[in-house]
Amino acid sequence: MSWIKQFAEGSFSLYSGNTIDAFQPLDFFHFYPLWYDLWVARTAGVIKKLNLEQKHFSEIKHLLPGPSSMRAILQKLIPSWLGPAKNNPTEYKLVANFFARMLMECCPSDPFGKSSNPFLNQEQVRVIFETLPWRVGNPRDAKIIGQLIAAAGSLMHGYYNDVVTDFAWDGYGPFEHDGQTLFIRHFPDIQPRELGWAESLIGSAKEIRIYGVYEGVKFRIGCVGCHPITEGSLVQGLKKYVVVVDGQPLSIEKIPELIQEFAAKAEAVYREIRQRDFEALKKLVTLQECYQLRTMYQAAGVEWRPTPEMEARFVGQPLLTGILPQGKLMTDLEEYKEIFGLNRFAAEVLKEK
Repeated sequence: MSWIKQFAEGSFSLYSGNTIDAFQPLDFFHFYPLWYDLWVARTAGVIKKLNLEQKHFSEIKHLLPGPSSMRAILQKLIPSWLGPAKNNPTEYKLVANFFARMLMECCPSDPFGKSSNPFLNQEQVRVIFETLPWRVGNPRDAKIIGQLIAAAGSLMHGYYNDVVTDFAWDGYGPFEHDGQTLFIRHFPDIQPRELGWAESLIGSAKEIRIYGVYEGVKFRIGCVGCHPITEGSLVQGLKKYVVVVDGQPLSIEKIPELIQEFAAKAEAVYREIRQRDFEALKKLVTLQECYQLRTMYQAAGVEWRPTPEMEARFVGQPLLTGILPQGKLMTDLEEYKEIFGLNRFAAEVLKEK
């Protein structure tokens, strides 16, 4: 199954003009390779136990994170092969091929997010347009919705850091319908108690979907849905919208309460993160990475949390060095494929030239 060249084109847009030094709270490209092979091996075992290689995405989508999260797994899995622990190419290949296939089945027109995140088909889009209780858009409501997206996004960056933000905040679209453009913001897990956050920091809502229909606005996705690039005014272009909280439409009058709550909790979460030392941050980052597949692991009856063997690899250890260059801006696709190990992964794991 050849997919890595297409993945390179999609994922390059995320790193173009970026540097790995920007990721928080630590450089996981030089941290994950300390233990990621163990997580890959355990994930391969879960895939085999549930016989997921023989199942279509539509059968198992309830076990999987969203498309941006699956792309992010590949973005970290491939460079981790450049690290010192790389003795399980069969398991790396199984896991990489599985998530690549899931993306090709759930987003067939653009599986690796080169310019969109097409997580819905035309029939699903039609049903959304015809059945949701739409409210007419106006500039005031558009600004309130923008504030909600910003507040919820800040809270997700706190709960999940840059590690698995894509698990907790995704965007689907753009979807064209009758001359209008639908874009969906999705926050699927605002109550990650298993990550150890105090109850006072946990959101009052579990899940939020924000549906916006626009005219005169263009959306472009660069691999992950939480950072769409837009052209045109989101304030003037909003024609209708629905905010759905835990399955129920929320009136615009109630949204400011959520904005205030999320903003305050995001600030408190950031304060707590800044107080953690290096060893605590490493444990948090590992827990966050493992969390995104917990539903799949639980279905297999396998513990999803980091194992003692994983922790033994990094406790008291510094980050690795020299896997990816610090301060290097990616400006060329071919350079990106070489530096981030896509060429090597294709040759050594996928056995492709």
